[in-house]
Amino acid sequence: MFDPLYEEIVTNSSDLIVYVVRHVFIELILPLSIFVAVTLILYVDWSWIPISSFERMRGHSLEEIKKHILE
Repeated sequence: MFDPLYEEIVTNSSDLIVYVVRHVFIELILPLSIFVAVTLILYVDWSWIPISSFERMRGHSLEEIKKHILE
């Protein structure tokens, strides 16, 4: 079997296991973890994190940034 992503030939069972694990990680687990991380950042209420009044005045709040991104 030829692996077009890495341009190598898979000839035995150990190479096949490495091929399957590598492709499952790159094509399934990595994109899914990135999607979950972005979803958590956008949809979880992060206002429970205590910040000082100076930090609040200095920059945009997370709620404002979420509204701007989602509009």
